Amino acid sequence: MRQILFFALIMGLTPIACKKLNTSCPTATSLDGTWRMVSVKDNTSGLITTKPATIQNDVDITFTFTNQTTGSFTGNTPTNDIVKNDCSIGTNQTITIPALAMTKVAETSWGILFVDNIRASREYNFGTGGLLNITTTNKTLSFRKL
Repeated sequence: MRQILFFALIMGLTPIACKKLNTSCPTATSLDGTWRMVSVKDNTSGLITTKPATIQNDVDITFTFTNQTTGSFTGNTPTNDIVKNDCSIGTNQTITIPALAMTKVAETSWGILFVDNIRASREYNFGTGGLLNITTTNKTLSFRKL
């Protein structure tokens, strides 16, 4: 009987711990919503790039998950529209974005950082201040929730 009560207590506290820390127990619903790219970090050099002041529009993406592992995203870059693209998440905060369908008109340097890297997405995490960090082979794209 004590084992059952102990197990029930542990199971009851797990959601509280995950909710409080958010970074340790992310789910597809944590990703749902609209996110704005705020920085891009080079994983080798550590150099961080932010949007140049001369670029007026932003890179915004909206994730919509249909279940705990599969969903899609849409959005825009400073000069183009991103149409519905599939994405999936897995164990250990892995994320897969196999394709990027969008219009292709004279992209800005800020948009190119997104376009050239998002398909290489490998994992995600939630950093300081609730930033969504999507790590690719060479870069880490950071987004702020809108």
